[in-house]
Amino acid sequence: MPHDNRGMKLRSRDGHFEMADFDLKRVDTGYWMWIECKFDGHNGGHWLAPDPGAAGAVCVLYEPHVWADPVEAFAARDRWEAQQERRG
Repeated sequence: MPHDNRGMKLRSRDGHFEMADFDLKRVDTGYWMWIECKFDGHNGGHWLAPDPGAAGAVCVLYEPHVWADPVEAFAARDRWEAQQERRG
């Protein structure tokens, strides 16, 4: 995976800190966006996808969603982070 497609962000949630990695993976039909979760001992991750129940929102799934281009995938990642911040 090319280095410029990976990132890490430190978040604080309820006084606990987590490192949130993300990966943009190129596939034949587009891009997948993976969000890794490390929170209070939980190690795992999820694929970002449009939320079918809320227009403009994103959700996490166990199966990857194909984003048309990297700009769309990174915009989804940014929306996910904003949604998580609003949940506090």
